[in-house]
Amino acid sequence: MLLVRSLRFIRGSVTFEVKGKFAERFFNLLGRNGIPVFSVSPTKDGFYATTTVKKYFKIRPFVRKTHVRVHVVKRQGLPFLMKRYSKRIGLLTGVLVFALVLLLSGEFVWEIRVNGNELVSEQEILQSLEEMGLKRGVWKNSLDVQKLALSLRREYHEIGWAAVNLIGSVAEIEIGERDEGDEVVEDSSPCNVVASRGGQIVSMEVYDGQKAVSKGDTVKQGDLVVSGVVVSSKGKTILRHASAKVMAEYPEQYQVTIALSEEQKLIAGGAKNYRYLNIGSLRLPLFLAGKKPDECFERVYTRPIKVFGIMLPFEMTVHQVIPAKTEMVTISKEKAREFAEQKFSEYERQKGDCQVISRKISEKAEGDSIIFTADYVFCEDIAKTELILLNSRTESYDKA
Repeated sequence: MLLVRSLRFIRGSVTFEVKGKFAERFFNLLGRNGIPVFSVSPTKDGFYATTTVKKYFKIRPFVRKTHVRVHVVKRQGLPFLMKRYSKRIGLLTGVLVFALVLLLSGEFVWEIRVNGNELVSEQEILQSLEEMGLKRGVWKNSLDVQKLALSLRREYHEIGWAAVNLIGSVAEIEIGERDEGDEVVEDSSPCNVVASRGGQIVSMEVYDGQKAVSKGDTVKQGDLVVSGVVVSSKGKTILRHASAKVMAEYPEQYQVTIALSEEQKLIAGGAKNYRYLNIGSLRLPLFLAGKKPDECFERVYTRPIKVFGIMLPFEMTVHQVIPAKTEMVTISKEKAREFAEQKFSEYERQKGDCQVISRKISEKAEGDSIIFTADYVFCEDIAKTELILLNSRTESYDKA
C-alpha cells in the first residue's frame, strides 16, 4: 500500500467532482477504456473521484458523451509541487537529496553496539572490528558477518563465542566470554581435574577418571583431585578425560573502611548541555561560547540521530556540565554500617556462583573512620580441567 501511494505521489493525481444523471455510465466508460479511477465517494449531488494527471486529460470525450459536469477539486503530487516551487529549485533539490539520504541510509551501518563483554573492553573490540572492515558508514552488503564473528574469537582468547547481527542500520555484536583463567580443553583430550583454589572438600561427583582425594580432605590450589590416568581391570594404563564436580569450603576475609567525615563534591545547580553535530570528522558546535564552572561534574555522550526510525549518517555529541561545590559531610555510625553492608553485598555478587555459608562482621574505630571486617566461609565448585601432556613414550591412549 505504501508503494502504491508513493507511485501516485510521484506521478501526481487529480481529484474531481462528477455531477449528472449518467455519472455511473461515465465511470463505466472510463474503466472500459483503461482510465484508472480510485477513491470514489458519493457527494450530495454526485461523486468525488481521483485519477492520475496523465489520464485526467483523456476523460473529456466521455464527459461529452454522458452529458455530465466535471470540475477539479484538488491537485496533488510531485508534478504540482515542482511547478509550485519551480522558482525555488534550491529548496526542492535539498528536499530530494534529503529524501534520497533517508532512503539509502538504511543500507549502511551507522551504529555499532557491543553486548556481553566484560574481560575485553568495548573500545578494543570496536578497534578490531574497524580493522576487519566493520565501521560506521560501511555498506552492509560488503560485510561477511560469520567471518567477522570467527575473527573476533580467534583474536581474543577471552571470547568463547561471538555473533554479528545486522538490524536495520545497527550492527549488534553479541559476545560470550569464557570464565577468567579457564583453559579450552576438548572433550576428547586426556586431562586431570585439579583444584582451582584451596579449601576443604565437602562433596564430590566424579563423572570420569580416578578420585585422588575424598570428602573431608583439604587441598591447595593446583592439587590433583581426579586423575585422568586410570588402570583397567586387566592392568593396562589408559588416559581419560577426567570430569567432576568438587564442592569445597574455604574461609575469606574482606575489609571495608568508611570515613565518618570527609570532603564531598555536591551538585550546586542545574545541568547545562553543550551540543555538537558530528558529520564525519567535522564537529560543529550548536551553542554560543560560555564559561565552564571551576568545579563541576561532567559527562560526555554521543547518540545517533534518527528521523522516522531511520538512522542518519551523522550524530549528536552532548557535553553535560553540572555546577558543583565541595563541603565537609559527616555521617552517623548507623549510616556507615548501611554503606558497609552495601559494599559487602556488592562483594558477594562479584563472587558469582559461590555460596555464602557464613558471615561474621566486626568493626573497629580508627581515627575518623570505622573499619568493618567480614569473615566469610564460601563454598564453590573448585574443579578445573588440566591437560595431560603426551610424549613419544606414551604407549596407549584409550578414549573409551
